[in-house]
Amino acid sequence: MSKKESVPKYPSQVDEMNAIDKIFSKTLKQRDNIIKRNSKADRDKIRTLDLKISICIKKRAKVTKGGYNDIPMNMWEWEPYFSIDKKLLPKTT
Repeated sequence: MSKKESVPKYPSQVDEMNAIDKIFSKTLKQRDNIIKRNSKADRDKIRTLDLKISICIKKRAKVTKGGYNDIPMNMWEWEPYFSIDKKLLPKTT
């Protein structure tokens, strides 16, 4: 599902949805750059960024009218690099 097809539950949540998407993209790029450099040395940073991404996905699902069914595909396909407790992850993983 693309960004334009996703609709917030309420019109006032459009800005919040766009902010969540921006934070998600920025954090995902930052995480990928750290992984390319040296994933073993920066394990804590990667786990922190994965938790931040997880929170973004959960919030995006709450704001979107269709919930997890209408989140963008890159959020749906995301998985943490290192193992994290299932309680902290979104339902998509």
